[in-house]
Amino acid sequence: MSIVKMKRLRVIGLEEERDALLQQLLHVGCVEVTEPSDKLADPEWTALLRRESSVLSDVKSQANTVSAALEALQKYAPVKGGLFILRRNIREKDFLNDEKLGAALDCAGEINQRTQRINHLASQENRLNTQRAALVPWKSLDLPLDTKSTQHVKITLGACPAAVELSELTSAVTQAAPTSELMEVGTDKELHYLLFCCHKSEAEEAAQALKQYGFSATNFKEFTGTAAENIDRIDAELREIAAERDRLAAEIASFAPRRQELQVCSDRVEQELCKAGAREKLLTNGTVIFLEGWVTELGLPQLEKALGAFACAWETAEPLEEEEPPILLKNPKYMEPINMVTEMYSMPAYRGIDPNPLIFWFFLFFFGFMFADVAYGIIIWGVSYAIWKKYHPKGTMGYMFRLGQYMGISTFICGIFTGGFFGDLVPKFADQMLGIPMEGLPGWVQTFSNGIIVNPIEDPMTTLVLAIVIGVIQLVFGQCIHIYMGFRDGTPLDGLLDVVPWWLFFGSIGLVAAGLPGWWILVGCLILVATQGHTKRGFFGKLMGGVASLYDVTSWLSDVLSYSRLMALMLATSVIASVMNTLGTLGGMTVGGIILFVVVFIIGHVFNVGVNIIGTYVHAARLQYLEFFGKFYVEGGQSFQPMTYNTKYVDIIEEE
Repeated sequence: MSIVKMKRLRVIGLEEERDALLQQLLHVGCVEVTEPSDKLADPEWTALLRRESSVLSDVKSQANTVSAALEALQKYAPVKGGLFILRRNIREKDFLNDEKLGAALDCAGEINQRTQRINHLASQENRLNTQRAALVPWKSLDLPLDTKSTQHVKITLGACPAAVELSELTSAVTQAAPTSELMEVGTDKELHYLLFCCHKSEAEEAAQALKQYGFSATNFKEFTGTAAENIDRIDAELREIAAERDRLAAEIASFAPRRQELQVCSDRVEQELCKAGAREKLLTNGTVIFLEGWVTELGLPQLEKALGAFACAWETAEPLEEEEPPILLKNPKYMEPINMVTEMYSMPAYRGIDPNPLIFWFFLFFFGFMFADVAYGIIIWGVSYAIWKKYHPKGTMGYMFRLGQYMGISTFICGIFTGGFFGDLVPKFADQMLGIPMEGLPGWVQTFSNGIIVNPIEDPMTTLVLAIVIGVIQLVFGQCIHIYMGFRDGTPLDGLLDVVPWWLFFGSIGLVAAGLPGWWILVGCLILVATQGHTKRGFFGKLMGGVASLYDVTSWLSDVLSYSRLMALMLATSVIASVMNTLGTLGGMTVGGIILFVVVFIIGHVFNVGVNIIGTYVHAARLQYLEFFGKFYVEGGQSFQPMTYNTKYVDIIEEE
């Protein structure tokens, strides 16, 4: 249960074995390839080696191709899916089959060609619909749109705002150009569509009159024939486009049987991306390659066996003092899910301490304490177990549903001791629906409902005291870890002086509370002043550091009071459940009352679980991050990112 030890790895191999070497590193999954930035800054290295040529853009293009093909299949041949993907097993040999990869990429290319054609048809369709919309107002005009003005007559098609009174416009135009004729072709909510004819000698006067009423000419240069003829032509083209689109959609749907092949291809290309990313970090002279990275101490036997198949030289070394190796946390399998809680905050420093074994039981207990309901615990466990069992989610999702099972068990156990079963459902249902008072229930039911240890609704003060005591225990435990780290790092005196004086100070407060004179608190303060500046330099520095430490008393008080949220969240869950039970049982044992109870029961308790599971998780984590971690935790590490299989659709059965 610790931070896994890392070794600096350096490998020199043959360029011709590069791809096979990277594939083998991907297989063993214990090596993180790093940027050789220090080597590139060294003239002696750059004189010999250069960066490896990049194929990352090509592989990204392949990944985009497969992703687009899968999206097209889902659009034109949809399959029911959900939040989780049901993976299937595949042998590593089949997964790495290059022929199948090539065939799947060709399949993706064919699908995307049809998708691109559909997109082109959509553009054409939009253009034609725009043209049709422009022609519809002129449909009744029995005059070719490309009609030209004659030698003596100017012919103009145009429009003016619908708010214009046509009679007024006609009068104004006739007055300006007596030989003119203005005819209405059509009208909609926005415009009047007009045909205007006049003698060319009066065209200028007519144009001025029309301009005053917002008239603008309409140009149909791209059309020949009447508007109705062009609309019929466009409708025919739209029908052809629709038919071709349907045909292409059917062709894409016909690739549905190859969906799994494309999914495997998608996962395979993701691994190729991993290799391409590592390849970018290699140095080469065209004959040999140089690779630098980190390898876990636990993975050295696998790595040695893997590299033995190549003509390469390699070495490992302890990290230098100034280096900060990546972080990998190794704990028992049952404890792994708590990684997600730590990773949401920050990974520990390499020379720090693994917090997971320290927070595992605290986190689960805090969650259960705040939720504390037998029925809710069963629901949380059941949902988490069902999803984990069916879908086998990986990574953070996998951690979430494995941790959810533990949180459900903790909620169940704490619910036993607080009397929660859908809140106070048992006594309330018995009293309001069945007419049986609490005293009429079996003795064990009464004991359970009253809370074997505490009932948060009936006795919130006892619940608050329990929460504070639990908080003090965790904070003191955190200080003990701080002392341990001091002994581990060779500074035992610093560890003791950071912690023990605070115990003496709070002990002095306890003595005064027990009845001893108040000057004992002054003794505790003097102890803090004398010891808490021990890391400062000089007498006055140590003195001022000690005096300043007295302000930290408020910080301690804040930390202790933060644990009152354990009581607050427990009370919130219980009260909401109780309110829902009260509302649900208002109708009594009638048909309407039973219907009301069922509806309120389902909606109310689903709401209670849904809302409070988020708040409870957040606050259980917050107590670790801000209160507990503050006593010992050294953060700032970066997660170990090895080359390893990371798949979305399949689980790889690895082979030797």
